[in-house]
Amino acid sequence: MKKIVVEIEYFKDDVLLTGGYLTFEEFIHQIKTIEDIYDTTEDNFIDLLCHIYNWSICREHLKPYYVYDRDIEKAYKVK
Repeated sequence: MKKIVVEIEYFKDDVLLTGGYLTFEEFIHQIKTIEDIYDTTEDNFIDLLCHIYNWSICREHLKPYYVYDRDIEKAYKVK
């Protein structure tokens, strides 16, 4: 199975995640789902994303396929 890296950017920190290949539309769907259900008090966004969609935190510095900026709620493909 092909693996990809995505980046979640937000004021606390930027986090690289690795997981199975998915289309940009599938990535957007995952992000929107988690945005709707995460606990804003605990800010468990990354934990939920990893748990529900089987992402893993990536400790290596790799170039992501997709980036989601939580502060402005915008996702984009990396060229």
